Amino acid sequence: MAIRYLIRILGFFSLFFPAFESSTSDKAKVPNFAFSWLNDNNTFQAGDTAAIKIIVLGEFDSKGNASLDKNAFNPTLTVNGKKGNSSFVSGVFLDTSGDTSTWRITFAPIRVGVFNVFINDDPFKVFDSSLHYEALPGKIYPSVCIALWMGFLNEFEAGERATIFILPRDAFGNDVSSTGEELNSYNFTVSVLYANGSLANVPNITHVGWNELGIISIEFIAEKAGDLLLHVKGGKQTLNGSPLPLKVNPGPLDISNCLPKWKFETNAWQIFSKMEIFIHQQDQYGNLVSGLYEFDADIVERETNLTIPVADLHFEDVVPGIQLFSFSLLEPGNFLLTISDLEHNRSIANMPFAYTVFIGYCDGSASIVNGSGLNDSIAGEISQFSVYLFDIFQYPAFVELGSIKVQIVRENDSYYVQPSIVPIINGNGPAQELSHTEISPAPSDVTMNISAGHFEVAASVFHVTYTAEKSGIYEIYVFCGNILLSGVQSFRKEVKAGKVDVSLSKVVKFSPKVPKLIENEMWVQLMDSFSNHVLSQQSLLKLEIAVNRSGFSTEMFVDNNDGSYTCQYMAKDVGTYEMCVSFDGLHLMPCPFGVNVYGGEYFPKAYDDKISVWEDESIAFDVLANDYFAGHNASIVEFSKPNCGSLLQDGQFFRYTPYQNYYGNDSFMYTISDGGENGAVLTLKVNDMGNYGCYADCTDNISMPLHVKATVNLIRKRPMSSLAVHTLGSVVIIEFLMVLSFGVVLLFFTCKCAILLVNERSSFKFQNSKQSTLRNFQKESVSEPSLAVTLKLQNLSRIYIAPLNLLEVIIYRVYLILCHLLLRRARKHVDLLSKNFGIVLVRF
Repeated sequence: MAIRYLIRILGFFSLFFPAFESSTSDKAKVPNFAFSWLNDNNTFQAGDTAAIKIIVLGEFDSKGNASLDKNAFNPTLTVNGKKGNSSFVSGVFLDTSGDTSTWRITFAPIRVGVFNVFINDDPFKVFDSSLHYEALPGKIYPSVCIALWMGFLNEFEAGERATIFILPRDAFGNDVSSTGEELNSYNFTVSVLYANGSLANVPNITHVGWNELGIISIEFIAEKAGDLLLHVKGGKQTLNGSPLPLKVNPGPLDISNCLPKWKFETNAWQIFSKMEIFIHQQDQYGNLVSGLYEFDADIVERETNLTIPVADLHFEDVVPGIQLFSFSLLEPGNFLLTISDLEHNRSIANMPFAYTVFIGYCDGSASIVNGSGLNDSIAGEISQFSVYLFDIFQYPAFVELGSIKVQIVRENDSYYVQPSIVPIINGNGPAQELSHTEISPAPSDVTMNISAGHFEVAASVFHVTYTAEKSGIYEIYVFCGNILLSGVQSFRKEVKAGKVDVSLSKVVKFSPKVPKLIENEMWVQLMDSFSNHVLSQQSLLKLEIAVNRSGFSTEMFVDNNDGSYTCQYMAKDVGTYEMCVSFDGLHLMPCPFGVNVYGGEYFPKAYDDKISVWEDESIAFDVLANDYFAGHNASIVEFSKPNCGSLLQDGQFFRYTPYQNYYGNDSFMYTISDGGENGAVLTLKVNDMGNYGCYADCTDNISMPLHVKATVNLIRKRPMSSLAVHTLGSVVIIEFLMVLSFGVVLLFFTCKCAILLVNERSSFKFQNSKQSTLRNFQKESVSEPSLAVTLKLQNLSRIYIAPLNLLEVIIYRVYLILCHLLLRRARKHVDLLSKNFGIVLVRF
């Protein structure tokens, strides 16, 4: 019985394993493989290309088995337990294209350390673990370096030395500890910014170097006070962690650096008015120092050099760091003011201050400033207005010409216009039509004042003339001494550009080479005779085709609101076209200018690049792979830096590595050139996905760069949730117990068969001995009974070689298939847990 069971088991296993071939000559022949480092070099810098040489020992003879063919050889590279591209290596590439003597496996190490390399190919029975390599840090990559405060101390007093640390790292985030590397080439700089991002100041760096811990330290003097930001850069790259928070408190008060300021700067003051000075209390770096510090003032008459006593000196704290100093002007004359500390040892800046007190009674609200010169005007036109001085009782107030001051300042850039001021005396000059009551002789005590070798007279009416040549918004201030007239802050007016000057206007930008059937643009700049930009004149502009008008269409000019105008045109046929731009019938230079129209295949086409990379890996990609260039002659001119990763260039390949622990989207720009001759600088509209209309700047003999955007999608390797981990772990345990139970049943069945087989063999030997005795006994009998016994024995032997039942075979086969599938599923779950936690929980 046991023999029957054993035969059935062997028959079942024969269904899974093919029979061995009778002849070894029909077996496929595969070579042996060995691996070594190319040029025996196993030390690399991070980012370098490592090459493993594949040594083929023997010949390929697959005998028709495609899985063992030469082209089927595809070994996998495993570094530190991770196959292929990982956080340790990138760009794994198998090169088996040529002769077997040139076969290589190349990759780029991106993590520093010593690593073992495993090469595996199951069909060819390859498992090599003899190789290892050492990866060293690459060069310092500033944007990956981490900036931080020494000791996390970021609060200082102005004038104190501050220190920041830079943790040097290469482009892949590896720590760089080479203290012997020269740092001048990285050009580390610091700048102080306000909270809104504007520049506060650039500190003086006193030291940049390595310390004993292999960290770069930068020392600088903290100068600007306030709650600020410290921006740290290496060349054009911003360091990781920048900007750093910085708080600087003002230093001690520096008397000699305190600064006096007036609401309106003037040296002439009307008697009985009050002089008000804002004293900015500053340290040696110009920071405001809060607190009401005590100052003293000395007033000396210049002619007599006598000190004038002041009874109403007043100091008032206006805002922290600024106090108001004021006193009344009660005597006419010329004086010197000196503000100093109480001991009179040191005076504040810009002292002594010379000023004149004149006798006058003009009232700012009662006086009148009027005339067409206060209204909007055209650049280059003469503008004029008059000033009428009255006292508080509406009587004319007479002052000398030197007491009248007019400021005409352009709003955006403080461009200053110099006016001409003329007093109106006895109806002479521009005011002849005025009545006698408006123009009176000056009192006898001021009519004969001599100043700088000429007579000065007093008047109550003044005529102001000026010419503004630059267009823009102007503010006009009119003062009688320190009194602002008309009771307003200022008069505002706009000076507009004049008529278009054709000799100064021109075509400023066009492309001499354009594609057909594409709308192209050209730019025109209109200016007046004072080089002001002229607006809103697009209706008088016209693009004229001088030669080859057929198949050419133009549109109207568009005002860009900055003095420039653009016009779009399209040529339907290939050829050379000559054009001119006219303004109101007058041609602008250059005229004519030629445009060569080519077919679309002549021009390059550039498209955005989109790539994806795991958050802890690196990726190299060919940015020109999806772009078109006539002649396939293209190069990368320049590229910007991504915001959240490093970027290295190797020919037309970029290698992007995201910052550690960053995931999301990132992008950068790069400019490529097709190497064309006599081209213009072109910017392709890559966002239009094929609409390659271009812009040009009419610069000849340069290549044609195309600006393209690359977008990087960083994929995060999210850890499994605790619920998923517990569920998956429970499934693995249940599957393991099921496989174990199946194994126990199979072992029990096998052992039982073996025991039965032993018993049956013993029984069989006993029966054989009985049969031999029976044969000897039956030799004496007749032949017929002997024949019957022999037939019985033959029937008995057939019992042991009976064929296996088909239903039993199917049941055994399903049983083992279930065991196999259950084992594979459990192994898959274990690998999933191992990948997420970095450990192997169960190995089957």
